[in-house]
Amino acid sequence: MSHVNVEGVPDFVASWSAAKIPGFVAAVIKRWRREHGSLLPRSFVMVMCPHVEVNAIGGLPAGVVDLTDPRLRCRHFTGCNKPYLVLFFTGDDADERRAKVQSLLPWSEGYSVQLRDHAAILRFVDATEEVEADPGQVTRIRTLRDLMATGDLVRVMG
Repeated sequence: MSHVNVEGVPDFVASWSAAKIPGFVAAVIKRWRREHGSLLPRSFVMVMCPHVEVNAIGGLPAGVVDLTDPRLRCRHFTGCNKPYLVLFFTGDDADERRAKVQSLLPWSEGYSVQLRDHAAILRFVDATEEVEADPGQVTRIRTLRDLMATGDLVRVMG
Protein backbone atom coordinates (compact mmCIF):
# COMPACT_ATOMS: atom_id res chain seq x y z
CA MET A 1 0.00 0.00 0.00
CA SER A 2 1.58 3.21 -1.11
CA HIS A 3 -0.98 5.87 -0.23
CA VAL A 4 -3.40 6.61 2.61
CA ASN A 5 -6.01 9.35 2.24
CA VAL A 6 -7.66 10.50 5.48
CA GLU A 7 -10.93 12.39 4.99
CA GLY A 8 -13.21 14.41 7.24
CA VAL A 9 -11.09 14.63 10.38
CA PRO A 10 -12.22 17.65 12.43
CA ASP A 11 -9.49 20.09 13.45
CA PHE A 12 -9.81 19.24 17.14
CA VAL A 13 -9.05 15.57 16.35
CA ALA A 14 -6.41 16.24 13.69
CA SER A 15 -4.15 17.72 16.36
CA TRP A 16 -3.81 14.31 18.08
CA SER A 17 -4.82 11.87 15.33
CA ALA A 18 -2.65 8.81 14.71
CA ALA A 19 -4.26 8.42 11.28
CA LYS A 20 -2.64 11.70 10.27
CA ILE A 21 0.88 10.48 11.12
CA PRO A 22 2.58 9.90 7.76
CA GLY A 23 3.01 6.19 7.06
CA PHE A 24 1.36 4.95 10.28
CA VAL A 25 -1.84 3.44 8.86
CA ALA A 26 -0.05 1.94 5.85
CA ALA A 27 2.48 0.32 8.22
CA VAL A 28 -0.30 -1.08 10.43
CA ILE A 29 -2.07 -2.68 7.46
CA LYS A 30 1.19 -4.06 6.03
CA ARG A 31 2.11 -5.50 9.41
CA TRP A 32 -1.29 -7.12 9.83
CA ARG A 33 -1.02 -8.70 6.38
CA ARG A 34 2.53 -9.92 7.07
CA GLU A 35 1.67 -11.43 10.47
CA HIS A 36 -1.65 -12.98 9.48
CA GLY A 37 -0.89 -13.95 5.91
CA SER A 38 -4.24 -12.88 4.60
CA LEU A 39 -5.90 -9.80 3.27
CA LEU A 40 -8.35 -7.61 5.09
CA PRO A 41 -11.68 -7.19 3.32
CA ARG A 42 -11.95 -4.23 0.94
CA SER A 43 -14.26 -2.46 3.45
CA PHE A 44 -13.92 -2.49 7.21
CA VAL A 45 -13.97 -0.19 10.22
CA MET A 46 -10.92 0.68 12.30
CA VAL A 47 -10.31 2.17 15.74
CA MET A 48 -6.97 3.47 17.01
CA CYS A 49 -6.18 4.28 20.63
CA PRO A 50 -2.90 5.13 22.36
CA HIS A 51 -1.87 2.11 24.40
CA VAL A 52 -0.93 4.38 27.30
CA GLU A 53 -4.64 5.27 27.58
CA VAL A 54 -5.55 1.58 27.77
CA ASN A 55 -3.01 1.17 30.56
CA ALA A 56 -4.36 4.27 32.35
CA ILE A 57 -7.83 2.70 32.64
CA GLY A 58 -6.40 -0.53 34.04
CA GLY A 59 -6.17 -2.53 30.82
CA LEU A 60 -8.46 -3.47 27.99
CA PRO A 61 -12.07 -3.16 29.23
CA ALA A 62 -14.09 -6.38 29.20
CA GLY A 63 -16.54 -4.81 26.75
CA VAL A 64 -13.74 -4.26 24.24
CA VAL A 65 -12.60 -7.86 24.60
CA ASP A 66 -16.17 -9.10 24.09
CA LEU A 67 -16.80 -6.95 21.01
CA THR A 68 -13.53 -7.59 19.17
CA ASP A 69 -11.89 -10.54 17.50
CA PRO A 70 -8.39 -11.15 18.97
CA ARG A 71 -7.14 -11.88 15.44
CA LEU A 72 -8.26 -8.38 14.42
CA ARG A 73 -6.45 -6.57 17.25
CA CYS A 74 -2.89 -5.39 16.94
CA ARG A 75 -0.41 -3.13 18.61
CA HIS A 76 1.81 -0.94 16.49
CA PHE A 77 4.29 1.83 17.22
CA THR A 78 4.31 5.28 15.68
CA GLY A 79 7.54 6.67 14.24
CA CYS A 80 8.28 8.23 17.64
CA ASN A 81 7.84 4.84 19.39
CA LYS A 82 4.41 5.50 20.87
CA PRO A 83 2.42 2.22 21.02
CA TYR A 84 -1.12 2.20 19.66
CA LEU A 85 -3.88 -0.36 19.93
CA VAL A 86 -5.47 -0.81 16.51
CA LEU A 87 -8.74 -2.70 16.13
CA PHE A 88 -10.34 -3.87 12.88
CA PHE A 89 -14.07 -4.56 12.66
CA THR A 90 -15.64 -6.54 9.83
CA GLY A 91 -19.15 -7.76 9.10
CA ASP A 92 -22.59 -6.21 8.98
CA ASP A 93 -22.46 -4.94 12.57
CA ALA A 94 -18.90 -3.54 12.34
CA ASP A 95 -19.86 0.10 12.88
CA GLU A 96 -22.22 -0.75 15.73
CA ARG A 97 -19.43 -2.64 17.53
CA ARG A 98 -16.98 0.19 16.75
CA ALA A 99 -19.29 2.71 18.42
CA LYS A 100 -19.62 0.58 21.57
CA VAL A 101 -15.88 -0.04 21.74
CA GLN A 102 -15.01 3.60 21.20
CA SER A 103 -17.23 4.61 24.09
CA LEU A 104 -14.90 2.53 26.30
CA LEU A 105 -11.54 3.75 24.93
CA PRO A 106 -10.29 7.25 25.74
CA TRP A 107 -8.54 9.25 23.03
CA SER A 108 -9.69 6.82 20.36
CA GLU A 109 -10.47 7.61 16.75
CA GLY A 110 -12.68 5.59 14.41
CA TYR A 111 -12.68 5.34 10.62
CA SER A 112 -14.54 3.62 7.84
CA VAL A 113 -11.86 2.16 5.56
CA GLN A 114 -11.94 1.32 1.87
CA LEU A 115 -8.93 -0.52 0.46
CA ARG A 116 -8.04 0.03 -3.16
CA ASP A 117 -5.22 -1.57 -5.16
CA HIS A 118 -2.46 0.68 -3.83
CA ALA A 119 -4.33 2.99 -1.46
CA ALA A 120 -6.50 3.13 1.62
CA ILE A 121 -9.27 5.71 2.03
CA LEU A 122 -10.09 6.46 5.66
CA ARG A 123 -13.29 8.38 6.35
CA PHE A 124 -13.54 9.80 9.84
CA VAL A 125 -16.49 8.42 11.81
CA ASP A 126 -16.01 9.46 15.43
CA ALA A 127 -13.54 10.28 18.19
CA THR A 128 -13.75 9.81 21.93
CA GLU A 129 -11.58 11.91 24.19
CA GLU A 130 -12.74 11.14 27.70
CA VAL A 131 -14.79 8.12 28.69
CA GLU A 132 -17.34 8.01 31.44
CA ALA A 133 -15.87 6.45 34.55
CA ASP A 134 -17.43 3.18 35.62
CA PRO A 135 -17.61 3.27 39.43
CA GLY A 136 -17.03 -0.51 39.53
CA GLN A 137 -13.94 -0.34 37.32
CA VAL A 138 -10.47 -0.11 38.78
CA THR A 139 -9.00 3.05 37.32
CA ARG A 140 -5.56 2.72 38.85
CA ILE A 141 -3.41 -0.32 39.41
CA ARG A 142 -1.66 -0.35 42.75
CA THR A 143 2.09 -0.07 42.52
CA LEU A 144 4.63 -1.99 44.56
CA ARG A 145 5.15 1.16 46.64
CA ASP A 146 1.37 1.28 47.35
CA LEU A 147 1.36 -2.37 48.42
CA MET A 148 4.33 -1.83 50.72
CA ALA A 149 2.89 1.35 52.24
CA THR A 150 -0.41 -0.32 53.12
CA GLY A 151 1.19 -3.53 54.35
CA ASP A 152 -0.76 -5.58 51.80
CA LEU A 153 2.43 -6.98 50.29
CA VAL A 154 3.56 -8.35 53.65
CA ARG A 155 0.14 -9.94 54.25
CA VAL A 156 0.23 -11.65 50.85
CA MET A 157 3.76 -12.95 51.35
CA GLY A 158 3.23 -13.91 54.98
